[in-house]
Amino acid sequence: MTSLLVRGKVHTFDDKGFIASNLLLRDGVVCEIDSGVVDADDVVELGPDEYLQPGWRDDHLHLLSTLAVHCSQDLSEARTIGDLLQLVDAASPGDNGWIRAWGYEPSLLTERRHPTRTELDEVTGKCPIVVHDRTGHVAVINTAAAAILNADHYLEGLLVEREDILRQVPSIEISDLKRIAQTVFDEWRDLGLVALTDATHTNDIDSVKLLAEIKKECNGPQMTVMIGADRLDGLRFGDTYGDVEIGHAKVMPDVELQQNSKQLVRAAHEAGFPVAIHVMDIDTLEEALQALEASPCPGPVSDRLEHCSLALPEQLDRVALTGATVCTQPSFLTRRLNKYVENLSPVEQTWLWPLSSLIERNIAVTLSSDSPVVPVNPDEWINAATSRPISCQEVVTERQAKTMTVVSPVAAGMSADLLVRVTPTGYKPLAGVN
Repeated sequence: MTSLLVRGKVHTFDDKGFIASNLLLRDGVVCEIDSGVVDADDVVELGPDEYLQPGWRDDHLHLLSTLAVHCSQDLSEARTIGDLLQLVDAASPGDNGWIRAWGYEPSLLTERRHPTRTELDEVTGKCPIVVHDRTGHVAVINTAAAAILNADHYLEGLLVEREDILRQVPSIEISDLKRIAQTVFDEWRDLGLVALTDATHTNDIDSVKLLAEIKKECNGPQMTVMIGADRLDGLRFGDTYGDVEIGHAKVMPDVELQQNSKQLVRAAHEAGFPVAIHVMDIDTLEEALQALEASPCPGPVSDRLEHCSLALPEQLDRVALTGATVCTQPSFLTRRLNKYVENLSPVEQTWLWPLSSLIERNIAVTLSSDSPVVPVNPDEWINAATSRPISCQEVVTERQAKTMTVVSPVAAGMSADLLVRVTPTGYKPLAGVN
């Protein structure tokens, strides 16, 4: 059994904000905090301007989509439909003959709308194309794509939450996803990220297998994968597949009104899964609350509300009573500020992306990116949470924001892989440091 003693400031991020003076690890696992041990097989002396802490977790992102955008034409700089079409015109089809494009935000375009099928036809001709907006929930296809996907009846080419149609688009080669993942994981490691939760509502057993393969071959961070609430067959909450943990059952509002949220929540609970419900406005929050109130979580892990971007105070009171946690994205406040100012009334703005109101009600909160919608950058989320440009009454302290972002407090049994050394030049992993 090998031992490692780390001497210096250790931020544990426990409930009391304890700062230890040393940490003892045995075989790569935290053994003692503030140990009386004075010697070990290896000793790390932290500098006066360094400290050790748990790494960051991105608690809500979409990994395969994040990797896929690197294989797509970037439309994020478009400010008019003309700009967007010019970028599409410059795109080259992949080996499968399709053009992929991603990243425009309709609220930032002068026309304040999505492009149309006819407009895409003008620059793509007979080459099939699928264009995703920045949220990933909306796609536009041209006539050539519509013919292949049997979607000619979508006259404007606009597909909202139609994964059943879009899954027919040829997939990106797994070798390309792995190549990109290697680079992306290295970038995230430099940001202090050690863990993530994939919150994609279309995840199933095949998604879990693919994500486990990518994690293993590309040295990925600790990974928890949510499963679509309608795709739970053969899976159990908390089990591991490869080195990936099965997480919550993900529930999305059904724009086609073919599924009942209450039934999905109840069925997931009966299968032993806590649920994670996508909530972006007051109406979907009300639907989620009714579902949770009708079917209490089986425990011991709480249900979750994803985003909770707009909420009435009385709704937050009910969230507290359900015991659900909230995973939210403060960076939306800065990246979509103009949209919020233009589209929301002053009263609605005070209900936007609550944080301190959640803490006041003892609701547990975690922060995240929702990548690829917003880039993975924990320091950005923390800054947005502590210096809000709108609804400033919801600001939180830096310590609160960091506590919402760490993978977990330091405790006995924690892997050294989840600890990071914070230096003046950035984040460095502890594992392997001698």
